[in-house]
Amino acid sequence: MFAWGLRLLVIGTITLLCLLTHSVFPAIGFALTWIPNYPLFIAAAGGVLRLPRRLVKVHSIEPALYRWAGVGLVKRIVTNRAWLLMVGLEAPEGHTSRRKQMERVELLTKGAEVVHGAAFVFAGSMALLCGAIGGAIGGVSAAVWIAAFNLGLNGYPVMLQRSNRWRLQQIHARRVRNEMRTTTSLCDSPPNNSLERSRER
Repeated sequence: MFAWGLRLLVIGTITLLCLLTHSVFPAIGFALTWIPNYPLFIAAAGGVLRLPRRLVKVHSIEPALYRWAGVGLVKRIVTNRAWLLMVGLEAPEGHTSRRKQMERVELLTKGAEVVHGAAFVFAGSMALLCGAIGGAIGGVSAAVWIAAFNLGLNGYPVMLQRSNRWRLQQIHARRVRNEMRTTTSLCDSPPNNSLERSRER
């Protein structure tokens, strides 16, 4: 019930924007940027839509750029329980194994990134098309609304998922370094003298 109340609040806000601007473009902008996420999510869940390999690795400069863009605020919003209920998601379940939890989070970040990324490209294309049409039928106004909603509903989620995956990459790199140090120390450790003496006897 609470989730539906939040959804009605969003619909009411979009309706109010349409009334204030005397235009349907806010509703069109929201629809073109958010609704495609649902069929794209189904495609990603079915393995039809996958994140390209060249986009899997997150470069070191990216997290700083995303922080400057304000992705931290978006993280606080989307990790709130109210947001998860509104979009029909559940909080991730806990796992006894830290490695399994990291693998699950990495898989989720890749899925969310490819879904929002594809939606971003689609909505961006629609914005460019409306802008190319021009002012004859309000194309520029439609392009602005689509671009604004697209940045908030698709652009920022992509930044957030890449920021999360950067942290996972750092954790994985530290674990690999620790394992290599452990292996090296075991190989370099001196033999057990008591064991050697027992063998000589």
